[in-house]
Amino acid sequence: MSRRRLDGEKTKQHIAEKATELFSQKGYLATSIEDICQATGASKGSLYYHFKSKEYLFLYLLEKQYTEWSGLWQEKEKQHATSVEKLYALAAFLLEDFLSHPLRRAGEEFAGSQLADPAIMEQVLTMLSSSYTLYIPIFEEGIARGEFADGDPRELAMILEGYITGLINVGLNMGEENLFDLMKRGIDILLHGIAAK
Repeated sequence: MSRRRLDGEKTKQHIAEKATELFSQKGYLATSIEDICQATGASKGSLYYHFKSKEYLFLYLLEKQYTEWSGLWQEKEKQHATSVEKLYALAAFLLEDFLSHPLRRAGEEFAGSQLADPAIMEQVLTMLSSSYTLYIPIFEEGIARGEFADGDPRELAMILEGYITGLINVGLNMGEENLFDLMKRGIDILLHGIAAK
């Protein structure tokens, strides 16, 4: 990689890092391009060279975090032998991420925005709701091993994701430990319904 290209990549990552901090502190709407330029020391021209707009920058940040996050899950998944163990572990991993994700609030704010480019909005919404795809191979494996009854793994993944998201939303005021217990109980109920007979 040439020196110039390496410097350009460093600048891009510096912008991404500072923008993540600003979006997580101030929210998406309250963070301006000027704020990002001031925090990074980059000119608007440099920022727009790397990212077409604030929306594209935000999408880049979500994609980057999702890639890192799914890589972390792949490492954690290796620690669990059965599909049932993996379901509990992934749900806990999702809950931990939900509670600590630096862009969660900004993502919700962006998703509710009426001003965003529809194409970017669709990509952001897809990114925000894509965690259910990590359940699919677990259900496929569980069905193949006879841990779960036959069913559509994609459908089961969507049901579980909706279930967990709903439990998180209604249980946010319960405290973290109670929320983990509620989520585990929810998975227990789902597993009872799909257990191989």
